[in-house]
Amino acid sequence: MRDAGLLSALLALSEVGFLKMAHSNTWTWNNQAFEAESLSAAIGALTSQPVIQDVRGFIQFVAPPIAENGAIVPVGIKVDERLRVRAIALLCEKNPRPLAAYYELSPEAVPFIRTRIKMRETASVIALVKTDEGFISADTLIKVTRGGCG
Repeated sequence: MRDAGLLSALLALSEVGFLKMAHSNTWTWNNQAFEAESLSAAIGALTSQPVIQDVRGFIQFVAPPIAENGAIVPVGIKVDERLRVRAIALLCEKNPRPLAAYYELSPEAVPFIRTRIKMRETASVIALVKTDEGFISADTLIKVTRGGCG
């Protein structure tokens, strides 16, 4: 019964545009990006457009400067609501597979995501944001005391 209530809530959010439900005929998995073994290959699989470094502070990280356990590093990304965000990707520079997470957002959604990622070692975490105008990125250094991609 509890699952039925959750499903009803998700469907209601979908109907008003706050949640985009995946349909088998429209949803695609970017296997090339998730299987990429280098940062440049992962970014290249996500876009062929130029990526502009965010120098105006549109992208903010919500993450600890030091993670005691690289197996569970909490990371959040908040993007200025004046931008129409289409997708947010999280990449970890030194991981064996750099693309850690990818979210497609409705343009009407608040551009904020929060997740937990694995990090092999101290590294830059990169947010790659797809907007109506193109791609912007920002990064932050997270120090890891015990690696999680071992």
